[in-house]
Amino acid sequence: MEFIVSKKELFSSLSHFQSVVEKRNTIPILSNVKIKTTTNKIEITATDLALEISEVINAEIKGEGELTVPSQLLFDIIRKAPETSKIEIKNEEELGQIFIFFGESKFSLPYLSTLDFPEMESEVLENVINIEANELSYLIDDTKFSMGIDESRQFLNGIYMHQTEENIIAVATDGHRLSRCLIKNSGNIKNFDGIIIPKKTVHEISKILEGAESIVELSFSKTKIKLKVDNIKITSKLLNANFPDYESVIPKENNLVMNVDCSSFFETIDRVSTVSSEKFRTVKLDISNDLCVVSSFGQEKSAGTEQIKVKYSGPNININFNAKYILDVLNIFKTGNISLTFSENTAPTILKSQKKLNSIYLIMQMRS
Repeated sequence: MEFIVSKKELFSSLSHFQSVVEKRNTIPILSNVKIKTTTNKIEITATDLALEISEVINAEIKGEGELTVPSQLLFDIIRKAPETSKIEIKNEEELGQIFIFFGESKFSLPYLSTLDFPEMESEVLENVINIEANELSYLIDDTKFSMGIDESRQFLNGIYMHQTEENIIAVATDGHRLSRCLIKNSGNIKNFDGIIIPKKTVHEISKILEGAESIVELSFSKTKIKLKVDNIKITSKLLNANFPDYESVIPKENNLVMNVDCSSFFETIDRVSTVSSEKFRTVKLDISNDLCVVSSFGQEKSAGTEQIKVKYSGPNININFNAKYILDVLNIFKTGNISLTFSENTAPTILKSQKKLNSIYLIMQMRS
């Protein structure tokens, strides 16, 4: 195998695989990427057995073949090559090595045969959606921060996607907060009862979609999902679990509404929470007629207080929240007028923005 490729294309491609490949793996070949030549192109693939990413890039092919090489070492070498470099890579079977040339530099790396490289079965998945990259990116990026991290509750450690007659809906929750976003349903999906996309796959999809403007082909079954965008393909197992009935936790009777400017509210929460304990990040909102006093108390009698003008005409109310949970939502909204809807009991607070009418966020109150 021998080929020549630009540093820019090869480095960009290899950067897509670094978080997929396990740095310390009991199966050595899983620390490698597979490189396969095709007509005027090379295909690079990485897997961790549950997730597989492959990408095709342009190259000048001088000799055909396929092999696997240490992902991290190859990435580090190419990263340090001059930006305008043409990278030449060829293997020597007798030595069991590949050689990498650019400028006056020469490197050698060991390689392994592709015979033991595990690849996910290529199968036709029954459900196919063609979706704008920016729409899928919205569903993923505006919900992923609410995914769970508790290994004992795997069913929360991902994004739940399902459909209604009118919408495709993405939901994430860790049990303390919930994010739900939706787009219009194109109506071409069959037997779609809902899938849970694992957290790692969610983050990889998010990175691949960053800046993409093309149509994404999304296909899935009850156990697997595939995504194709431009020259990249992601295949992943799905979480084999039942997602909780999230609709039942969305309050139907919250009747107290506070409206506030998003950026001002973010800055206030961010400043005041500086003194809060790192573990709980508690902030207290004391809300009265058109005024919200935000306060926080930390260790050794540290405290912070700030008031902000709001639109509110209900009874006086005070609520405690985890500051991080509020800031995460406000960071999605960024600007404009937002509303917090709550009740006088301990029901979750609902956050909405006029700029993101198809998004809804819930945050559980903290005990005083």
